[in-house]
Amino acid sequence: MLFRSMAQLLSADGRSLATSGDYGTAFSADFSRHHIVDPATGSSPQELASVSVLAPTGMQADALSTAFMVMGAERSLQVARAMPEVDVLCISKDGSVRPSAGFPSLPGSVGV
Repeated sequence: MLFRSMAQLLSADGRSLATSGDYGTAFSADFSRHHIVDPATGSSPQELASVSVLAPTGMQADALSTAFMVMGAERSLQVARAMPEVDVLCISKDGSVRPSAGFPSLPGSVGV
């Protein structure tokens, strides 16, 4: 049985945090079909399992976390770098973790 666990503890430093993931509403046991849909393909994006975004507002963090799920890690990291006070943590379906340079980390963070 697949499951997702807490990936990281952090201090939000006054920004808002939102997370989007394939586990929210999965339509398949392997999470390959879920509630996030790429409008270009009509299918669920396959690269990322979860994206967490820190942004100045909750609305911005929520919108970006969903968009970043569709964009994939590389493009999401590029976009986040260009946006003031926006940081992202991308977790791939294989469990690899890619944070932006400013995504905070606390000692004792746990793996996926």
